[in-house]
Amino acid sequence: MSKLSPCADCKNDMPPSADRCPHCGRPGLFPNVRLAETPAERAALDRRYQVAMKDSAARGVTSAVNDFEKVIADSKAVISRPVGELQRLATSDHELYATYYELTEGGVRLPKGEKWDTLRAVADSALFPNYKEQIRFAALTLDGKGLFNYGECAIVLRTDYIAHRASVFEENTVLFMRHHKISMWKSDKLPLGYRATWDERGKLCVAKLYKSIDAGTRPDEYSTLLLQPGATSEDDQFVEAHIYGPMTIRTVEQVILDPRLKRRQRATILKALKEKLSQAGVPIS
Repeated sequence: MSKLSPCADCKNDMPPSADRCPHCGRPGLFPNVRLAETPAERAALDRRYQVAMKDSAARGVTSAVNDFEKVIADSKAVISRPVGELQRLATSDHELYATYYELTEGGVRLPKGEKWDTLRAVADSALFPNYKEQIRFAALTLDGKGLFNYGECAIVLRTDYIAHRASVFEENTVLFMRHHKISMWKSDKLPLGYRATWDERGKLCVAKLYKSIDAGTRPDEYSTLLLQPGATSEDDQFVEAHIYGPMTIRTVEQVILDPRLKRRQRATILKALKEKLSQAGVPIS
């Protein structure tokens, strides 16, 4: 569990889950960003990064790894959702993109009753203590394509609308808990160095993926290196983005449809979405 941190204005301690000071009421950094900015977290990430760069130098691929990091600086956050959800979002500026917890706790959606419901609650409570309901999950992308196991519409988000409230994480939070064998009793002490601020997402991506880059890695391969859809959502490989707070259709930069869709399916979706998205200034391809 994160320790209390002082308010930048009144200097009194703030709870780690607060997005504004409970004493003076002034807004502060978003809690997920504050966690990514803690000295311990940043130091641990830097140690992983230095190991990556040392190994890259030993293999003679420093230039390629540096180029990969520079390209990641232009990566976007993408959310893949079914067409029905995007259609609702596009109807009005008053429609919000809701989190899983807002939907289930508000009586709008029923949990599926699968093991993932329980695993997700444990993982998210550990990663986002007392504010998991405010986190929207996305993935980093270089070409706009998303993880279509979650829906046929890849919703690319506007960086200028999310960068100040976004952090990035090594992988799917549930799978991270499994891969690191983190039990419920140890979930308050997660290993450090696996999350970063939005501006340092390149450093995290290098720390995670440097072993996959060699002298023969071409720049046009970076996108599939960063995001690799699997047969199921459990098989997806990606760097996760965590965005705090509400989003509307105005948060969306563009929409890209699953290229595997048949022509008739694509035509039906375009007919349902194109006019509404056009009114909001959101292109679809």
